[in-house]
Amino acid sequence: IIYYKAIIMSLKNCPNCEEEFEGRRNKKFCTVSCKNQFHNEEYRNANHTVINLNKTLLKNRVILKDLFKVYRSSAIPLTILEAHGFNSRFHTHLFNAPSGDRYTMVYEVGYKTSFDNQIHIVEMEDVV
Repeated sequence: IIYYKAIIMSLKNCPNCEEEFEGRRNKKFCTVSCKNQFHNEEYRNANHTVINLNKTLLKNRVILKDLFKVYRSSAIPLTILEAHGFNSRFHTHLFNAPSGDRYTMVYEVGYKTSFDNQIHIVEMEDVV
């Protein structure tokens, strides 16, 4: 005995591009690329805040690492960081060094503020 499962095709509208297509009863999208676009857009909308926060943190990290290569542990004005696009309101954590200094960290790179808005940039292996 051979059993055949009847496949019922029906006309539907794709939720991404609104095109009408024919497909299985449970098929929602006209193509795989429409399905991917739809779900990617939903992800971006749901995680918009986190995505933008990570962009800012990564930008701050790149700026600190680049300036660390140039200045090492020399004091530099905060205005130099800000001129490169650094946003001091965004960091990952605070670190209290054994020496008693408190560093504002952006992942493994950090800085401490001294007098007159002077900044000392450090990398984590230098702090511990």
